[in-house]
Amino acid sequence: MSHIRPPHNCNELIKDISLMLDGELDRHSENILREEIDKCSTCKQYLNSHAAYKKNVSQKVTRMCCGEDFKEALRSKIRGL
Repeated sequence: MSHIRPPHNCNELIKDISLMLDGELDRHSENILREEIDKCSTCKQYLNSHAAYKKNVSQKVTRMCCGEDFKEALRSKIRGL
């Protein structure tokens, strides 16, 4: 039985790229996705720019700090949900 791959669809892969960058894909799915990305310059560009964007946002958020009172108030509100 032959396995027929669906045609390349950048819009579908973009959804999967986001899942991959969020660490939500298993290793097998990620490997298949990376193989598909390697075949398409548009998908490669999206992966690189989206990864850079997430890294930039992550660095900015990490650098921000709030006081212990605020942290505890936020934790209390979350517990109350």
